[in-house]
Amino acid sequence: MLSRARFLALTCGLILFLCACRSGPAHVGPQGPQGDWVAVETSSGRVASLGDMARTLAQCDVVFLGEEHDNDVAHALQFELTRRILDLRPNASLSFEMIERDAQLKLDRYLAGEIDEDAYLSKTRPWPNYRRHYRPLVELAREGNLPVIAANVPRPLAARVSHEGLAPVAAEAFMPRSVIAPPGLYRMHFAKAMGKPEDSAEPGLDRWFLAQCVKDEAMAESIERGLCAAPAGRIVVHYCGYFHSDHRLGTVERLARRQPGLKIGVVTTRSGERDPKRVEGELARAADFVWLVREQ
Repeated sequence: MLSRARFLALTCGLILFLCACRSGPAHVGPQGPQGDWVAVETSSGRVASLGDMARTLAQCDVVFLGEEHDNDVAHALQFELTRRILDLRPNASLSFEMIERDAQLKLDRYLAGEIDEDAYLSKTRPWPNYRRHYRPLVELAREGNLPVIAANVPRPLAARVSHEGLAPVAAEAFMPRSVIAPPGLYRMHFAKAMGKPEDSAEPGLDRWFLAQCVKDEAMAESIERGLCAAPAGRIVVHYCGYFHSDHRLGTVERLARRQPGLKIGVVTTRSGERDPKRVEGELARAADFVWLVREQ
């Protein structure tokens, strides 16, 4: 079971670790049980290469790369897989949980070369690990003249929902048009991750779940808008904590509700284990591909 603190780190980006600045992603180390990573295609149970993954995922309309936010190996894999998908589908947009919707104007101006990076990052609340883990992807998009979607609801709004409920902020700019937080499997997974009984009716937990759903709705709406504004045939690659996309719940479920015809691919990540035989049961049902990566 995830601890409450670990869950918040995975879903909300509240990781306060020391991040060194560098201009490129970490090197992708060797694949295999004794190496840095293993990828498993869950439909077949077979070990997959990055090339295998790229060829399969490039056939999708939207790809969710569900991550553990603080793992260097996983981020290096994300970058390399993205690069390979772009080789096959150069008409693409990159979308980020880690960049919030009120940063979109500054982000667009930065991508267009109208402002410098410091001006873009000023007052847009970049995550502590932005330069280490997400900047390489933004720069990849910038070099390729690709759109980048600032997908998530601003953190101050989500924080207010978790404490006050939806009504006080429902009409605020950058909130999604509609939010539903129904009972069901996602709510049960959320309660379990927060260390509560699956059927807990605790009001505080309900508000935390509502804030989680606000983020999912905002990201789904942002991806939908990105698709609608783009020429036909564009693929969107979205980066998020794996809880937002595992089991095709969270953001994936909400995007599919908005656009039922989309072909959506999902990748999830787990650290600490690299034996492909461990991809079974609930984990095998979580995504189309599972990355098993070494611990940070």
